[in-house]
Parts: sequence; C-alpha cells; structure tokens
Amino acid sequence: MRLSKLLAVLAAALALAACGADRSCKNACDKLTACGFGTSGLSCDARCGGRDADCAECVNDNSCAEILVRCGGNGVGVCADWNH
Repeated sequence: MRLSKLLAVLAAALALAACGADRSCKNACDKLTACGFGTSGLSCDARCGGRDADCAECVNDNSCAEILVRCGGNGVGVCADWNH
C-alpha cells in the first residue's frame, strides 16, 4: 500500500513539472499567428531567454482566448513588449 501512494505522489509531481515547460519563442510565435495575433516585439527564435522566455511559456500554456488575459500585452503582464 505504501508503494502505491509513493507512485501516486511521484506521478502527480511529474505531471505538475510538465505544465508550462514550453519556453520556445518559435512555438509561441506560431501559436500567436494561429490565434490571429501579431508577434511584434516577441523574439521568434527557437531559443530565447529572460522576459521573452517567460512570455513564450505563458502563451504556450494557454488557449487563444486566455492569452490576452493571462499573458497580457501592451505593457501588461509577462508579455509587456508584445503588441497584439
């Protein structure tokens, strides 16, 4: 019984670690384009860092409808430099 609880906790921890792990700016640019938003101000390189990576993670982890509210834009949220 103890082993099954340990495995359940481990599975939950792995699932949480996988959430929000995509920090690719290329994927974020592709998603923004697919959602009908512009990508001006966001680096579209596959590898990016800093605020661009934070913005990419937010975009990649949310639906099109949630991106503007959760990630922001035009000076609001983690995507402050991105103009939609």
